[in-house]
Amino acid sequence: MKRRWSILVGMVVVALSITLAPIALAAPRAAPSTSSTIIHIVRPGETLSGIARYYGVNVWALARDNNIINPNFIYVGQRLVVNTAGTTGTIHVVQPGETLSMIAAHYGVSIWAIAQANGLYNINYIWVGQRLLIPGYAPPPYTPPPQPTGNWYGQYYNNLTMTDPPCGTRYDASINFNWGWGAPMPGVAADGFSVRWTRSATFAGGTYRFYARVDDGVRVWVDNVLIIDQWHDGSLRTFSADRTLGAGSHDIRVEYYDRIQVAKAYFWWERVTPPTETVTPTPTESPAPTGVWHGVYYNNSYLLEPAAAESDAPWIGFEWGAGSPLPGIGVDNFSVRWTQTLAFDHPDTYRFCVMIDDGGRVWVDGDLVVDEWHLTNGLHYCGEKYLEAGNHTVVVEYFEWTGDALIYFWWE
Repeated sequence: MKRRWSILVGMVVVALSITLAPIALAAPRAAPSTSSTIIHIVRPGETLSGIARYYGVNVWALARDNNIINPNFIYVGQRLVVNTAGTTGTIHVVQPGETLSMIAAHYGVSIWAIAQANGLYNINYIWVGQRLLIPGYAPPPYTPPPQPTGNWYGQYYNNLTMTDPPCGTRYDASINFNWGWGAPMPGVAADGFSVRWTRSATFAGGTYRFYARVDDGVRVWVDNVLIIDQWHDGSLRTFSADRTLGAGSHDIRVEYYDRIQVAKAYFWWERVTPPTETVTPTPTESPAPTGVWHGVYYNNSYLLEPAAAESDAPWIGFEWGAGSPLPGIGVDNFSVRWTQTLAFDHPDTYRFCVMIDDGGRVWVDGDLVVDEWHLTNGLHYCGEKYLEAGNHTVVVEYFEWTGDALIYFWWE
């Protein structure tokens, strides 16, 4: 009888142990409270292993810190504590054509060390845009070069809110970027990043139209006045705003973010009205400024006579899409030549740019400055030419073959 009682007591203890074990495992862990703690909100399509790779932490450590017993089960909206305190090294964003062995050789570390640090089970499988922690590698501090005159100072952030500190800075000659699915610079993620560009520029007096063409969001300030405020997700689209400026230097700030997928950012301006004050012209043999672009339209892609229509416009900025530019002109297989004499106020090297779908050319005083007479898809091209102060003749040529039609032209 005594023996049976002992066996019964033992069975009860075992049963209680089995019953209470999950409760003990699920006991809340104290979330790390260091400055290297990040809260990540799970989004649709994310997995625990993907989140771990994004932040360069071990998937099992991430599961342990969040009391996740089954790493295959997380849910949208779940708050995950990501503790990066133990991660030492740098983050490498995988570029097209790279392999794990190439990356390991570049940083001088073992391929197995990278695989272990990132929870990679198949060393032959990595993808473009993947963020890999390179253990034990500390990159040299980035020292920006002296600022070239007229360039944009760009601050790049691995967040959507430009929360300091930036993870990279550099000087960009223009805001003219089609990053596609890639990262904007080493150390910056391909998604979920933001940029702040600033510069001062010299303007002649007059009214200017500022353009921003982006995927996803953008804001633009001129002299600390917000003129474009489109801080929201969206596919590639164009925004513009007009502002009257006095002659002299003005401060411009452009802020941009990309949440997911394709990243594109373009910014430019053009003068749409001349200065209000009367200026005594310098004697010149050049024709006087006309103030409008005279456009000659052809029902072919080669600017072949006879012309089908003519029309004047204050600026070259058209998105015809799948439609016709003018009555009597086809929706496809047409071309246009615009001509205007422009006044340039001071001698300098000017950059002339076009954004086109399909092809375009730019001539300044008979010199070919931009030559992109081929099929394109909304891309941006620029060429430079030194001009003396005075009047100069500019010719812009464009053709549309098929599909959507688009052209913007400006100089800076």
